[in-house]
Amino acid sequence: MRLTRLLYVSHRWLGIGMCVFLAMWCISGVVMMYVGFPELTRDEYYDGLEPLAADRVNVGLEWPLGLADSEAGIEQLLLTSSAGRPVYLLKLEGGSWMGMYADTGAGVAQLPAKAAVAAAVDFYEAQHSTEAVTGKHLEQLHMDQWSVSDGLHPYRPLHRVSIEDGMGSELYVSSLTGQVVRDTRRSERIWNWLGSNLHWIYPVQLREHRALWEQVIVVLSLAGLVSVITGAIIGFMRLRPRRKYQNGSWSPYRGMTWYHHVLGLLALVFLSTFLLSGLMSVGPWDVFESNSSFSEQRQRYQQQDGASRSAPAYSRAENIRELIRKDAGFPVKEIAWHWIGGRSHVSLHGSAQEVQHLLAPGETESLAQRIHGRIGNLIPGSSIRDWQQLDSYDLYYYSHHNRHRPLPALRVEFDDPEATWFHIDLSTGQILERLTDRRRLERWIFNGLHTLDFTLLINHRPAWDLVMISLCSGVFVFSVTSVVIAAQYLRRRTRSFGKSTRLQDRMPPIPE
Repeated sequence: MRLTRLLYVSHRWLGIGMCVFLAMWCISGVVMMYVGFPELTRDEYYDGLEPLAADRVNVGLEWPLGLADSEAGIEQLLLTSSAGRPVYLLKLEGGSWMGMYADTGAGVAQLPAKAAVAAAVDFYEAQHSTEAVTGKHLEQLHMDQWSVSDGLHPYRPLHRVSIEDGMGSELYVSSLTGQVVRDTRRSERIWNWLGSNLHWIYPVQLREHRALWEQVIVVLSLAGLVSVITGAIIGFMRLRPRRKYQNGSWSPYRGMTWYHHVLGLLALVFLSTFLLSGLMSVGPWDVFESNSSFSEQRQRYQQQDGASRSAPAYSRAENIRELIRKDAGFPVKEIAWHWIGGRSHVSLHGSAQEVQHLLAPGETESLAQRIHGRIGNLIPGSSIRDWQQLDSYDLYYYSHHNRHRPLPALRVEFDDPEATWFHIDLSTGQILERLTDRRRLERWIFNGLHTLDFTLLINHRPAWDLVMISLCSGVFVFSVTSVVIAAQYLRRRTRSFGKSTRLQDRMPPIPE
């Protein structure tokens, strides 16, 4: 009977340790459905940009391209604006952003506080179509509670600027590029202390040490899983659906423990999958990692040789001014340069939805032809098993909440050992994401089980909301029974401390 006793003891003490976490995760999860962690969405980003001023572009691409290491591929090359000034932004593979003003050729590195305030105020006024707001520089920082996201690493250090708008707005400006990269409001920050920060165990003091934070998530998730599994075993062991107990019930327990028994069995499946998918959210033990380099695959697709990098399409200042003045059907707020198969083209952006691509003058091959002719370079030695144009979302390519996926897109499937898929934006030719067989498994284990990203639900809101809230509410009520039972047990243990007589607990008895 030692194994049975270990089962009861494990469930008892793990349950005491995890019951508050379970209740917390349910409440915070519902909050996160409507108030996510602060981020600057693509719509917000373009709303905050002013149309590029053609007459202020006096410098071409010579300087930014001169910074490009011949060994490292160009990941992104943009012309955008900061505080009304046109600025070139360059990011090499795996590196940080670099910036240069296109009106004077001066570098942006180590952006001073005054310029950061000007950039933040200009962005806010454009975004909200207002004038004469006041900004105040709060600090320059590497990371704080609202800027812990890994995606901000290439932009650090950051300036934090407050906007006096009555809503407690704060903008984060990159000292490397002059761009606003994050915005928060007072209400958003308050709700996130009840949402993301609780749900993800996200205090900056822990989150800045990513490896340690991941281990904390792994340990808590495993502890919760063991608690649920041991509870399930005990719950089924004590179940008598036919030969009932003396109390007339199929459960031997009474009071709060009876509710704990019943609700635990009813919530078992969702609770188990929730904890398992939460564990998988950090990809423990490299379970979803690929054996190949996405960066190298992207460079093979782009094939940025010396000639195409030194003189890309529309690289001279006068050419760029012509692009800005071009009748694209929308005010041009950003220009991006792209490479496919060693040949460059540009895309003009007015918003997240307004995009127009232009090939170099004299090009006879269309963008679609160029894409189809070069995708085979992604994985040498493997063949393309299938490809299809996506004009609507499906199970593996979809938008949800603030995660936007452009359409149309091209899906390319290879027959390599990892059965790799690539999704390519047909409006720019750029690779949007790579899905290996492990990443497609992650889509179901995490997105499917944790956030219920199933087409039937996410395409028919509020059905998704009702299901999520109902499940979280059920688990929360179950968690409350755990908290009450744990509190009662600990209170009795505290009262009995130092006494020679042993109290009879109301907790489930441990068989000898």
